[in-house]
Amino acid sequence: MENDINDEKEKENNNYIHSNYFSHLNCSALYVNLKVFTIKKVLMAEEQEVYIMGTFHTEHFERYANYSIEEMINAINGIEPDVVFIEARENSFTEYGVVDGPIDMCVTFSYCFDNNIPVEMIDYWEITNDSKTNTTTDERDDHIHNNIMKKLVNYENKRILIICGFGHLNAQTERLIEAGGQKQHISHKSDIFKGENEDFVYPSMLCDVWEERVLFYAHTVPQLVQENDALNEETKANWPEDVDDSFYNWQMKYCELFEANNLYMD
Repeated sequence: MENDINDEKEKENNNYIHSNYFSHLNCSALYVNLKVFTIKKVLMAEEQEVYIMGTFHTEHFERYANYSIEEMINAINGIEPDVVFIEARENSFTEYGVVDGPIDMCVTFSYCFDNNIPVEMIDYWEITNDSKTNTTTDERDDHIHNNIMKKLVNYENKRILIICGFGHLNAQTERLIEAGGQKQHISHKSDIFKGENEDFVYPSMLCDVWEERVLFYAHTVPQLVQENDALNEETKANWPEDVDDSFYNWQMKYCELFEANNLYMD
């Protein structure tokens, strides 16, 4: 009974957080303990411990979010996964060698590479005349779930960490439970985000990984869009090529942050 009450409280908290996702006004109290609601655990049929961690993308670099990239990396260390699944598309990496997910996925990929942790890519989206950028839909979450399930068969009796945007957290947790998983309690969640108080250093290859991603969206994706006869002119107009390097210069500001090992943009 107590577990049911706790689960219901956690569900209410997650729904509240999701409905107020990054509203900047009067939200200081919301972020104080937000991190503890961003990790779930599901035990799958093949004795796989699956952790799902919802992240904040660029908001990790803002102090008000109270959830830094350092804490995200601490959580990876605290969970000690055998493999990490990230919100990036496998076909982009296979065809173009680019991690096309959000910035925290590039950080995760680089960190895992430095620490010999295998990485799998599970995201799905495509550009169509009806699609909207930076959106989460049931269809997309269904595809992500299917990608997760296909990859889980390769990791029997392993500990898997799925890192995805916070907007996918509940959707992916619920789908794993519907697929036969059992929700597990995580004790002392706040301790997972604590490190050893060493000086923080970004992964060594991060700036290179990030620049590849920036160039991909500055040139490769717009060129593919313009060459696609199935897309209308309105859609193509939403994907202009970065001919004046304005997008490139804006996004590469993050490399200045990485090279200085600073956690925040301000």
